Amino acid sequence: MEIRQATMADIPVLVALNRIVHTMHVEAFPGTFRRDPPDEVVSGAFKAAMESPTSYWLLAEEERAVGFLSADFRQRGETWHMMAHRVCYIGAVVVEAGCRRKGIARALLAKLKDEARSREVTRIELDVWAFNVEARRAFASLGFRPVMERMALPVERENHGF
Repeated sequence: MEIRQATMADIPVLVALNRIVHTMHVEAFPGTFRRDPPDEVVSGAFKAAMESPTSYWLLAEEERAVGFLSADFRQRGETWHMMAHRVCYIGAVVVEAGCRRKGIARALLAKLKDEARSREVTRIELDVWAFNVEARRAFASLGFRPVMERMALPVERENHGF
């Protein structure tokens, strides 16, 4: 397996791999996530993200691309309640279903950790949806620990005839 930094030429395969996780989100929250975002829209979003100097994308390849990781390095300034610190925020970790539990996510994360060390980052963070039990378990096995929980309260709307 090879882990390498993704390039703009990899965007089509990144878009295809992203469908795996996007489909899971659509099924869990059909009223929130777009069912079939056009590939050119996703490609444009990925291109814009990859152009940022704070962005870092990795691609896992065996004989073909089997997973990717996207991350963003951020400098958080000091506030009245928090000290300034550097953080790496993972936006996505995607591994094809048939390739899971083979160390691909671990290898992607190891490469990211090397980059994080070189950028003097104090920690790596990510968000994971509560419904995604498999991802929650995988991230825990990789050493991630909960530090905050986001909760949502649906607001019922009155029927105004619309």
